[in-house]
Amino acid sequence: MIIDVSKFCVAKNASIGVFEAIKQLNSGDTLYFPKNEYHFFKDYSVHKPYHMTNTDSFVKPEKYFAMLLEGKENITIDGNGSIFVIHGDMCALSLVRCKHIKLKNFTVRYNAPTNIELTVREKKGLKIIYDLPKSTSFYINKRDIVFFEQSPFTKKNYYEYKNNEQCYCNVIHRNDKVFRTNLSPIKAAIKKKRIGENTIECSYLIPPKFKVGDVVAMSRNYLRDNCGIFFWECSDIESSCLTINYMHGFGWLSQMCENLSFNSIVFKAADGFATTSFADLIHICGCKGKVNIDSCFFEHAHDDAINIHGAFLRLKRIVNSNTAVFEFVHKQQGGYSAFFKGDRVKLYSRIDLSEIQGIYTVKDYKDNIADKTVELEFEEKLPDMKPNLIVCENITYNPQVTISNCDFRSIPTRGILITTSEESEIFGNRFYSIKMPDIFISCDCKDWYESGPCKNLKIHDNIFSKSDAVLIKPICIDNPVDNVHENIDIYSNTEVCNE
Repeated sequence: MIIDVSKFCVAKNASIGVFEAIKQLNSGDTLYFPKNEYHFFKDYSVHKPYHMTNTDSFVKPEKYFAMLLEGKENITIDGNGSIFVIHGDMCALSLVRCKHIKLKNFTVRYNAPTNIELTVREKKGLKIIYDLPKSTSFYINKRDIVFFEQSPFTKKNYYEYKNNEQCYCNVIHRNDKVFRTNLSPIKAAIKKKRIGENTIECSYLIPPKFKVGDVVAMSRNYLRDNCGIFFWECSDIESSCLTINYMHGFGWLSQMCENLSFNSIVFKAADGFATTSFADLIHICGCKGKVNIDSCFFEHAHDDAINIHGAFLRLKRIVNSNTAVFEFVHKQQGGYSAFFKGDRVKLYSRIDLSEIQGIYTVKDYKDNIADKTVELEFEEKLPDMKPNLIVCENITYNPQVTISNCDFRSIPTRGILITTSEESEIFGNRFYSIKMPDIFISCDCKDWYESGPCKNLKIHDNIFSKSDAVLIKPICIDNPVDNVHENIDIYSNTEVCNE
């Protein structure tokens, strides 16, 4: 059956009507959007506490969703070329515990992106004049510039960002070149004044070394409160022919999912903007089965284009010979089940990432979400281990990854980060103006706790942006052993330096 959303809502305020249409969906149905521009407002959105990895969920557990599908199976969402305009700092689309879902033919756009962009119009002496996008609202008081988006219904603000509050880096977009900087367009100013509807003049003791035409993007890095698109414990999700102008909070996050495909996804900012995401573009954590990313276009993220990894949990204490408690360590991890009965687990030393021999099978698990821990009972007897010096990885949730025929342009960090032990392949891709390595293979049990070892990876027939395009760098307490990663085959690539 085709569920036509126009029977439930008007395009200028689609929030409540689309949720009613979603409720009507049964297996085999299509949620159909006649081509239009649909507006979703935070005032009328669904909100509930959900934990999203790599965000600050324990600080901001309550999430707002423009569209949320829970427990749905065999559903197609067909935008028919429509544009979904998101008003407020919320998640545009979320799938939770869904199976066999197809997403196609729509654009995600935010009315007022939460990366604040200032374009350098003019430099004169100790002053710089900046233009802001028309939808960026702000006011200036004695000390601060406060950026906000306001509800048209209540006149209350959806969000407020003050100066460079909770921002530890900015990104300069200089035509196709992008790079991070600690230079601040706002924080360093000793005087700020509005000289036009969307124009600011800042005075400095020492002006930042920006160039006319630079777009300086500020992101609230210290508080990632949401994601732009979110998949959790889903399987067999196909996304195709989508355009993503922007994503709030983090990016497109998939956690603990199985079988994901991304085909012909274009990450490109809307006219008048530069940045396509608050942080990463596609971020995949703790997924299994197959992850296929083909014929996609990535540009101008505030962080990485693609990041695929698992999660290392650190040994907290031994309970008995077969049971131990492990903990999420990084402040932006935890809040979800990372293990299930029957999952296979490997153990590693945090000193040098050497593998503790054996594979351990989860017999039972007990999550303590608030404490960010899980008690794992294994079928097998555990070896002698010291708390804090051992990490575990759920190797069942290591995906087989294929990234092919994609374009990566103007990324201030890495093009692709990948750590998975399953047989994977990166080929036929083109990289241009990637500030850090085009491909980064890490495995980190010290800082970000993003696992795990790559054991069967082919990287071939790509066009790289630099001669040192691939960086292999495991991170542990001391020096890593030589065989953290194995069977990485890099061949038939073209190295074209375009920095």
